[in-house]
Amino acid sequence: VISCTGVSTFKTPTRVVNLKKENYGNEVAHRMLKKFVGEVDPHLVIFTGDIIDGRPFGEHKRNDWLDTFRKFIQPLIDAKIHWTYTPGNHDDDGAPYERKELLKIFSLPYSISQGAKTFNHTITVGPDKEDCVRLWLFDSGENHPKFKYTSFDLASVSTYSAISKELHEAKEKALGLAFFHIPLPEYGYIKPVKGTLGLFDAARHKGIVPKIAEIAPWFVKLIGQHRVVGSSMLDSGLFNAMAKNKNIVATFCGHDHYNDAVMRREGIFLCYGRVSSRTPPIDWEGDGGELPFQLGARVVEIETKKADGSQQKFSTWIQGERNGIEEDSHIVLYPYKDIAPPSAVCAKCINTLFSPHFLHFLLIVGLLLYILLYPEYRELSVEEIQMKENWK
Repeated sequence: VISCTGVSTFKTPTRVVNLKKENYGNEVAHRMLKKFVGEVDPHLVIFTGDIIDGRPFGEHKRNDWLDTFRKFIQPLIDAKIHWTYTPGNHDDDGAPYERKELLKIFSLPYSISQGAKTFNHTITVGPDKEDCVRLWLFDSGENHPKFKYTSFDLASVSTYSAISKELHEAKEKALGLAFFHIPLPEYGYIKPVKGTLGLFDAARHKGIVPKIAEIAPWFVKLIGQHRVVGSSMLDSGLFNAMAKNKNIVATFCGHDHYNDAVMRREGIFLCYGRVSSRTPPIDWEGDGGELPFQLGARVVEIETKKADGSQQKFSTWIQGERNGIEEDSHIVLYPYKDIAPPSAVCAKCINTLFSPHFLHFLLIVGLLLYILLYPEYRELSVEEIQMKENWK
């Protein structure tokens, strides 16, 4: 996250942030971006939100956010690397500008979204129509006092389905990748294929988990209920639309700084990025504890079709701040070979058994059995009263 140029502190609801002391600000973000560009040499960079922190702009009554953003992406401009962006929940948080004004970002050099009138849009990239990838960009919503976040706009979900239908009728074969900031609810409660889900431990460190999670975190982890994500309480239906249209290979989001995992549900990979800069929200304003991994960025590699007729190949991995490529983070997204060992199959069965819906079912059945086995907790029939008297 980048802030106003020349600003040293700003207030949050709980404290005053000292940018220099917390190693937070434009210099850090600029240095990290330049480092990753030099190591990876990407053809395209996609920022999945929370690039600007709107709070210091609002507090200090500054409106130079677009110039600040441009300075941040200068390494991309200098290297003539194309890029695009989806907004997060902090980009306009407490800002003196409206969210729709952030669309001006697309006017900056080398943006592939120039001219877009909404953050919800789709673009194809690749050497030609027969060997391209379709990118789907979504606005996942702003902060909301009741539902945490406003979630994906229902109209954008409907438009996605309508466009998908048109592309199917036109026999487009381009595979799709979707990008947004806040994870879909479907990211939650799945065992990762790769990576870490550390949000539960951070929430315990902050002290905002239910009592049972404080007392017996091992039990919560045993039944798989620690795989939490910071999604909106509102379900937009976007994942169901994607599963129905079958044109998305993987989705990518940010937001949860303690998560960098890759999951898979209904044939779609659900991927986190890796938090890439030191910002005040990175550790819940200091209350979430240390990150479970180094800073980094998620890289997606797309191998185009070969002359021998071989198909496209999608892979992803984490590029770490200190150690470069994290080898154990590499995974092939497409074509995907689901060859799970017996232990993994058993783990999947156990995880299914301990899903929230199944646990609720067991609770209801248990209560009914308890009432039947212990009739003193319900009204007895005449026959049962007579029988009870005879037993005496």
